[in-house]
Amino acid sequence: MNIVDKTYEDQRVILHGNSYRNCTFKNCELVYDGDRSPTFHNNEFVDSVFVFSDAALRTLYFIGNIYHAGEGGQEVIENLLAEIKGGAIHGHEARTIIPPTASHSLGQAGPGVSH
Repeated sequence: MNIVDKTYEDQRVILHGNSYRNCTFKNCELVYDGDRSPTFHNNEFVDSVFVFSDAALRTLYFIGNIYHAGEGGQEVIENLLAEIKGGAIHGHEARTIIPPTASHSLGQAGPGVSH
């Protein structure tokens, strides 16, 4: 549904797949469940919060787990955030660098392999 020039106040708004243009959200809970992504253009958010549920919440937990998983994980998430900030998230893979070891592990280099 395309929603234009609407003001929401003191409401719980289920965002599921809607498009919001020139809307104002005042003191609202904006709920995203991880299904169809909503789109936003030129909106105002005043004292409102985003609430992530279901698949969206599981995705946030997954991202947090990657960030704290060990060497390389933080890099993946930092790169992902940079792409989000640049508007470049469009369904592609995020990859770590290939570790410079014979076994491609993140541990010490094997014999004959230097950094």
